[in-house]
Amino acid sequence: MKTTVRRSLRSLVSLVLVLALILSLSATAITGVAKASKDSKFQVGVGKASITGPITDISTGYNSLGDLMEGILMNLNARAFVMKQGSTYMCYVSAELVHLTESIKPGVIQELQSRGLTQYTEANTMIGCTHCHSSTSNVSWYGLYDLVNGVPGYDEESYGVIVQGIADAIEKANKDLAPGSVTAYYDDADVEAFNRSIIAYGWNKNVDLDLNDNAELVKAAAECTNKEMSVIEFKHDGEGGIGCISFFASHGTSNGINNTLVAADHKGYASYFIEKYKGNGYVCAFPQNESGDASPNQPQTKDVTAAFLRPNDINKNLKAIENEIVDGQQEADETLRILKGGKGVTKINLSKSIAYDYTTVDFSNVKVQKKYIGKWHMDYDDVDNAKTSVPCIGAAIIAGDEEGAPVDNAKEGTVRNNYYIDKDGKVVREEPVFADTIDLSGLEKLFDPLWPYAMKLLESDEYDDEQMEKVVCLACSGRDVLLDLKETTEPFQMFKIGELVIASVPFEYTTECARRINVQLSKTLKAAGVKHVVFSALTNSYSQYITTREEYAAQHYEGSTNLYGPWSDAAAKQILDGLAQNIVAGKHSDPGPGMTQSPSNLTSTVVKTYASATTPLPDSEDVGALVTDVKKSKYKNGQTVTATFKAANPRHITVLKLAGNTKLAPDDYSYMYVQKKINGKWKNVRTIADPYTYIRIPGFTDNVDQEVKVCWLIKKMGGGKVTNGTYRLVYNAVSLTATGYTNVKGYSSAFKIVG
Repeated sequence: MKTTVRRSLRSLVSLVLVLALILSLSATAITGVAKASKDSKFQVGVGKASITGPITDISTGYNSLGDLMEGILMNLNARAFVMKQGSTYMCYVSAELVHLTESIKPGVIQELQSRGLTQYTEANTMIGCTHCHSSTSNVSWYGLYDLVNGVPGYDEESYGVIVQGIADAIEKANKDLAPGSVTAYYDDADVEAFNRSIIAYGWNKNVDLDLNDNAELVKAAAECTNKEMSVIEFKHDGEGGIGCISFFASHGTSNGINNTLVAADHKGYASYFIEKYKGNGYVCAFPQNESGDASPNQPQTKDVTAAFLRPNDINKNLKAIENEIVDGQQEADETLRILKGGKGVTKINLSKSIAYDYTTVDFSNVKVQKKYIGKWHMDYDDVDNAKTSVPCIGAAIIAGDEEGAPVDNAKEGTVRNNYYIDKDGKVVREEPVFADTIDLSGLEKLFDPLWPYAMKLLESDEYDDEQMEKVVCLACSGRDVLLDLKETTEPFQMFKIGELVIASVPFEYTTECARRINVQLSKTLKAAGVKHVVFSALTNSYSQYITTREEYAAQHYEGSTNLYGPWSDAAAKQILDGLAQNIVAGKHSDPGPGMTQSPSNLTSTVVKTYASATTPLPDSEDVGALVTDVKKSKYKNGQTVTATFKAANPRHITVLKLAGNTKLAPDDYSYMYVQKKINGKWKNVRTIADPYTYIRIPGFTDNVDQEVKVCWLIKKMGGGKVTNGTYRLVYNAVSLTATGYTNVKGYSSAFKIVG
């Protein structure tokens, strides 16, 4: 009886505690190997569509408690790339989202089925994301990624726009199918990317670093990420390139944790730049690969563990909105260089054959074969009985990470169970003394006097033996849990395009973890003529990090959010190698238990935030009225011009998109314009898609007396100056009145740009 009560109390306390600890946290399968026919009519197609949903009253991509989006900097898009040979189809999608949660792909497949596009299934459709932390969240069917947010809960309107937009992109790509080819290019890229967890990286057996030498660590941080950029270009016969996918490891965190504007971050900017540069409907995607410990931001020279610096921290002449531009331009420039081929670039004209394999696995209970562990284990490990665990979050997340996570209550690596072998050969575990490792000054204000008691309870837990070095604070799913907060069935998938393989996982791989798995897959796939393997991370679902066994033991931020325990990397390697073996043999994988196909009871009934059936309220009668005009009649390049207007509820656009109203809410809807007077007439020369324009609607709570700031940082994309002339700002709104929706525009006074 005492044990039952204690466990129930621990579950309750852990659930409350996780609200403080996870501040930084940011479905039936059809499967099989498709054997491509020898039909010479190999076809490719590309498509792009907006997935921009609500821009207010929804959580930011940093999942930071209390933080809400309050405007938009750049649109979010989905980009689809379709291949067809004979009756075989394959589709790759990159979505500009922070997480490709477990809910999205099932919804997309269902939407495609309803449109008659039944050729696209769970097995042959791969959906990844850019992991841009400036996108919105609140779209998981489970509580873990919906509870601890700016606003808790599941946003059905946002989910609907994402699903609809991804399906639109696939449908466009399908209509674009025409005879063509695919070419792979890869080379090391001259792009700044830094290992944000270099001390944990230094725990790896094959790495020789002095973990006490800060200068050496700073230097290593600049070198110890995957610098290879892999670009896959699609061409129509007789037309040339129609689109490309550029893989490079760099976290979507150019925009900082204080950002509250919806944006696609640096990878979204890189896509925008190349699509403008190429023109003619070219579609360019920048999905993520092994970026778990790879950051676009720079370490501080005096302390490699301090918060990394963004471009505007280093160059005070830059505005915060330019962070994604600076980092994105590097990836765009290197992608264009690699596409040209030349010295150092490996180019493979991929043969016209495609194949795929897909499976789902209960990742909470995978028995790992010793051959997939190899030498990569700790001396005290029981490798004969290695298996994954139910997903658990570690207390070490309270240390935060170097990207600027919203908690910093301990030094990374101190909140861990320490193991050693004593003189009698017995494995001993030393548990941390929390009073010596944790600064309670911030958290105790929230949970005093609960926090000290919770800390005592956290010193032991039912899953400690399975999670080993991790000090468990919350079991997200599994035995004796208060709430089922997470899907444990995980999808694994593999696409073969000629001599190239894309291997997808729902995790954030660290650099060394991916490197080791790549070695295994390349060895296995060589028998199928594969010359290059690329990872598509955070794909088809989302389940936090996977580190190496040694990095896990270090219990830095990435290790503490490696949910399934110390053998996660070996288990993933084993599963992916099974797919690779089946690709070689042309066999089918077991489809597994399949992903969840509908919302969990918790999300759908307890914490639902918005529903598409919600009746919207009418706006005030003076939407579009000018509140504060531009301050000057003349501006120079580099200055910001702003005007304020009476605002309409921006969620009207989301509602209209879901209703299919393309007149008032087209795919390229813009909340604002910059207009220039040309030959006596006002012409739109900038939209919200431009990286230097944005709107801000602070604290939008109802439809009365709300105001919107329309802003333009006067700069030209790619350098140079905005041409002199007469301009004005335009607020483009859709307002709801007693008679329905109507388009309303508000105009600033004219101003001149004079240099």
